Amino acid sequence: MRMTKFFGSLALATATTMSMGMMSAQAGPLHYTADCGVKELRMASGRYDINRAGAIKGDKYCEYIFRANAGQKVSADIIGSSNLYPMLYGENSQDLSEGAITLPKTGEYTIRVLQPRNQARQGNTPKPFYLTVTIK
Repeated sequence: MRMTKFFGSLALATATTMSMGMMSAQAGPLHYTADCGVKELRMASGRYDINRAGAIKGDKYCEYIFRANAGQKVSADIIGSSNLYPMLYGENSQDLSEGAITLPKTGEYTIRVLQPRNQARQGNTPKPFYLTVTIK
């Protein structure tokens, strides 16, 4: 019961901090840095989505790698700064914020979370985010 209360309040603090688009070192154990979290996206058995939290600063980006089969669809949602967006990175990079993309071949793919060049040049304030990637 006590752990449920702790994680519930941590999730509320996370959502509140992210929806305000700010970073806060005062959010208890939650502390954002320029770290992007675990780079590999590996779904648990029976799951279709996975989450990562991180922060983008300046012209930096967070990169995540996953394996998928031809014909699967990948989508990504970001909670946080409205200036951040997920790109399916490669030869023909595609913006995942516009909807699901059908993958053309079986293999390894990369998603980058980044911000437009104009916003990247405007400051060095880290922009925290919470990313959910879905592959079906």
